[in-house]
Amino acid sequence: MSMYPVLWAIDHAPVYDAEERAVLVALVVKGDFDGMNCFRSYPTLAAAARVDAKTAGRKCRAMESRGILRRQTAHRSRTWLSIPKEQRPVIWEVMIPAEWWSAAQLESINEQRAGLGRPAITAENRPALAPAPPKKTRADKGVKRPQKAAPGTTSPRGKTDTEAGGVGTTSPYPPDYKSLPPGLQVPQPSQSPSESPSEKLSPPPSVREAEVARASGSVTEGRTDSGVGIEDQEQGPGERQWTPGERLLERIGRHYPEIGAGLAQGTTLRDQARLVDGLLLSGVSQEQVRAVLVDRPYPAPAERKRSMAALIAARLTKIVPPLGLEAMRQVPTQAPAPEEGGPARTVELHLTRRPECPECGLDSPSGELCGACQGWPLCEGGCKRRVREGGLCRSCAVAPPEDDDADHVGTCPGFDGQRCGRPVATEGLCPRCQVRAAAAKKARDAQWAAQVAAVTAMTDEERQAATGAPAPF
Repeated sequence: MSMYPVLWAIDHAPVYDAEERAVLVALVVKGDFDGMNCFRSYPTLAAAARVDAKTAGRKCRAMESRGILRRQTAHRSRTWLSIPKEQRPVIWEVMIPAEWWSAAQLESINEQRAGLGRPAITAENRPALAPAPPKKTRADKGVKRPQKAAPGTTSPRGKTDTEAGGVGTTSPYPPDYKSLPPGLQVPQPSQSPSESPSEKLSPPPSVREAEVARASGSVTEGRTDSGVGIEDQEQGPGERQWTPGERLLERIGRHYPEIGAGLAQGTTLRDQARLVDGLLLSGVSQEQVRAVLVDRPYPAPAERKRSMAALIAARLTKIVPPLGLEAMRQVPTQAPAPEEGGPARTVELHLTRRPECPECGLDSPSGELCGACQGWPLCEGGCKRRVREGGLCRSCAVAPPEDDDADHVGTCPGFDGQRCGRPVATEGLCPRCQVRAAAAKKARDAQWAAQVAAVTAMTDEERQAATGAPAPF
């Protein structure tokens, strides 16, 4: 794509209206530098130009009739030729006049066209275009709009039944009016002697008012709405109301560009604002949310294994909402006492004593990579903890009972000749020995499968040599 065809379509093309300009611009942005190979299906073109598909096709044909577009039959692009024949759209050539380019631009464009085997652009094959046709003027342009009758008076157009002494309804149009608009004969009640003289009748609409009302669809046909005009119904563009979580995160991101850049990634701000809204409703203060995001430094960009948005989300998910007010009232004096010889466990202590793993964002006591990111093996006891040197973790490394005469019902009897003695929920093995037994069974199954595969792959001669017995056949 070149900017020259786009600039010509925006500022210099003799288009009829804004829809033609939008369709033309949507075409040239997909074309070549000289206006050739402009093709898009009508639905795609309509979506880009914000018009209907039929309107897009009609505008293209209208510009073709005026010489702005021409159906291209030669020098078609490979992309267009790769499309199945039954799905190929019309390929257009935008007829940008040769006089529009400067001499240097035209020389450069012709050199590129010569390299592609295309003829040079001249005043003969790219002539000047005719100006855009004038727009049609309204039929009632310059006609003074008739004034409405004053409230409480009758229309002077024709003699009504009231003037003739009749009682009933009257038509606002004279009897000799030959082109009454259909559906607009609004009957007006005549003022009978029984009516109060203080009641004012609404003035009948004029002919122009009736036509405008019918065109705008504001006349109520069988409905009970007020039928006001479009100008009375227009309202200002609605603005989306920001939630408290969005406003809080936006303020934090404004003061801390690093956090702001992370919140600006995709839908991070909207997604994390929902979590913050729930925390604020549960009793978490804005200062706590700010402290979680700001107090601890983030890993340097070169050391990060995850995006900034993921680190922000990991920090927000660690905020634990406080207990409800009702639960706090029920146990006012049962708060745990601080540990002896240690500092009181305050909110600030919870917020500042959890360094993160720079790769996964989870808690890491040392502030370095956690055990999972360092590849530590799992505990053999089946608790899924990570152990630096392998084996058992501290919780699983509980010494078995040393009483040999004790009743071992409900304790693990051990596996592979090694006595265990750890308690189990039901009779059988403890979790550690279950893991070891499962690993041994898996190894035996793999060994058996390998032996079966090896025997299956052997020929009769190899099988006879291995067993020392002749083949059965």
